[in-house]
Amino acid sequence: MKSLLVLLNLVLFSTCSSQSLSPVVRMTPIADLALQSSRVIVPERYKNEISGNLSLSLPHGYTAKIFHAGGLSKPRFFAWSPDSVLHVADKSRGEIIALPDKNFDGVADNAIVVASGFRKPHDLKFYNGAMYVAEETQVSGCIDANGDGIYEKRSTFVSMVTGGQQGGGGHDTRTIVFDPQKKKMYLSIGSQCNACREESRAIIEEWNDDGTGRRVFATGCRNAIGMTMRNGKLWATNNGFDWQGDDIPPEWIDIVRDGGFYGYPYAYAHGVWVDFSKPGGYGSLLPLTALDSAKVRSMVQPATLVQAHSAPMAIEFSNHSFPQQFRNGAFVAYRGSWNRNEATGFKVVYIDFNDINDTTANSVADFVGGFLTGSSGRSAWGRPVGLETDTRGNLYISSDDITECIIIVSAVGKK
Repeated sequence: MKSLLVLLNLVLFSTCSSQSLSPVVRMTPIADLALQSSRVIVPERYKNEISGNLSLSLPHGYTAKIFHAGGLSKPRFFAWSPDSVLHVADKSRGEIIALPDKNFDGVADNAIVVASGFRKPHDLKFYNGAMYVAEETQVSGCIDANGDGIYEKRSTFVSMVTGGQQGGGGHDTRTIVFDPQKKKMYLSIGSQCNACREESRAIIEEWNDDGTGRRVFATGCRNAIGMTMRNGKLWATNNGFDWQGDDIPPEWIDIVRDGGFYGYPYAYAHGVWVDFSKPGGYGSLLPLTALDSAKVRSMVQPATLVQAHSAPMAIEFSNHSFPQQFRNGAFVAYRGSWNRNEATGFKVVYIDFNDINDTTANSVADFVGGFLTGSSGRSAWGRPVGLETDTRGNLYISSDDITECIIIVSAVGKK
């Protein structure tokens, strides 16, 4: 019996190895928006906080301005409060910070800490009268009882206490999305390593919006950092494996399907197996099983496949306040590579779709570039992470490394 099992594993591995040659990886076509270099506008109040000699590459007719700088350590994801104030989660400071702009001049009036004492807060959402904060080991619900904008009351909404959901290991960011139509919350939990077998991480969970009914919604999501809802569908961005090569594996941006498997830790793209001889933990996945093969066979072509090691973060679909050219797609922040000989990422891209029902991208194009000024990540002056739009056609970008700031990108003539 033992020899039979060994033979079966060898046959499976041989089959997997031959499958690594096909199917051909279908990358999303690259479009060119003919970006132009533009000096970043630094308001007078931030002259001592940030260099006035920074430039970004933007589409024709767009400008970039510092919306807020100073007092930030690791600003991550954004959310608008019910009274239309932009809030950001500062992961290092453990704070949620409000950035009101009451006169709509594209500069934050001030920065107000509305809640603090969190453990690595990465994301926040306003839902049903409360502010929810995604921390490394729990989701907290916060209440502003007296309406002064400060969230004094806090309780644990979801406590992640089973198995690998506890803190530790890599990928400590947690992202949440609420679906008010289905009355559900989705929670992304990244893997604890580069490539290893694990059941309680590298998943996206679904919860009832009252904090009950936990179940695993999708698996094989190595680190789905960005998530959003569009037309009743959950979308996510994923950070792929390291140590497979400069261009392997391409990063995916896709609809997250109930029961879907997205490749980790065995495969990428449309069911292409990783090279198990590479360093980074891949050898520990052997011997492969029939279940492993079945999972990989279930994979489908992602909506978008982009350059490996781009590290896609937030995804934000456009709205009708943007010019026609940018109304049917999504903006995605690329934080940028570290595991690549020549750096990539460090920008915001625009992914074009036909309409709100389209699930195959037409193209991907650089929308905001210029953070990376050389071939090494050390030459970058910022790393985009969070994204948010408003109803005036503005795009807000958080940079959480090198230069910690919030940037607003606007069409000329708009505030």
